[in-house]
Amino acid sequence: MKCFFQTAPAIFAACRFSDGLCRMRGLAAAVLPVLCTAALAAPPPRVATADWSAAETLTAMKLPPLAVGDKRAYGNWVNYPALPAQTLDSGLRFQPNLERLRQIKPDMFVQSSWFAHLKPLFAAIAPVYEIDFAAAEGTQYTRTVAATRALGRLVNATAAAERLIADTERRLAQLKPTLAPYRNRPLAVVQFVDARHLRIYGRTSMYQAVLDKLALKNAWQGESNGWGFANITLVKLAELPPGTLLLVVKPHPANVRPGLEKSALWQRLPFAQPANRRVLPPSWSYGALPSMQHFAQQLAHALPSEQETSW
Repeated sequence: MKCFFQTAPAIFAACRFSDGLCRMRGLAAAVLPVLCTAALAAPPPRVATADWSAAETLTAMKLPPLAVGDKRAYGNWVNYPALPAQTLDSGLRFQPNLERLRQIKPDMFVQSSWFAHLKPLFAAIAPVYEIDFAAAEGTQYTRTVAATRALGRLVNATAAAERLIADTERRLAQLKPTLAPYRNRPLAVVQFVDARHLRIYGRTSMYQAVLDKLALKNAWQGESNGWGFANITLVKLAELPPGTLLLVVKPHPANVRPGLEKSALWQRLPFAQPANRRVLPPSWSYGALPSMQHFAQQLAHALPSEQETSW
């Protein structure tokens, strides 16, 4: 609103010296909103990022990034919201195509501290800003909300950030009653590495943040790392509480399902029965509010279903 405070005093000062000039007040009332609108309509910064949490948040705020690292893999692992066609691929997340980034000339980079080693390379192209949607010890809902607000301020989109936060709260509140019948059933969230090894997500995970908001119980009470998971073997699933419902989050290698069907151990586990498992579409395990929304929506869709879902 600089246009108002810089322009109005000059016009109103003239009114004090001439009654005729006081007609300028009407002109000021008409001109100032136009000037202010023009100032506020400045285009948002063109952002490049290697961080998928920043990418999904910007996209959900209707400000998709100019370029993203590993754009094709984003579609496999994050899945929601989809990046528009005009968002460019800037190479591998940890090995960016610097020549392409120089050519497209972003206004800024928004990265997490996971990419700190790349900061000098990016800084030679455009200013670099770090925003962490999770901490080294894992994901927490309140921190993710704070990071969303910080990103909104950075790209001059505080209103869009607040809408995303409010929309997330509203969606989780709406889905909570649907999932109430499952509050007493332990849920184990896993991703298969192969037919014998998997990641199981615990209290430091994005999934845990959603389970907490929905008043659901995590079956895995063991340790989990900063990415939210523990590496386990198939046999460890036998130690989960009775009645556990296994939530298999995609993606996983194509040979996992055939390998499990040939596994004598898997066939002895309760999760070999479709009623004791659900296979869910990808939700970025280290994601921000859009991933939380998406995971919650998938839970509300899949948990009440007793039908086998595609692997």
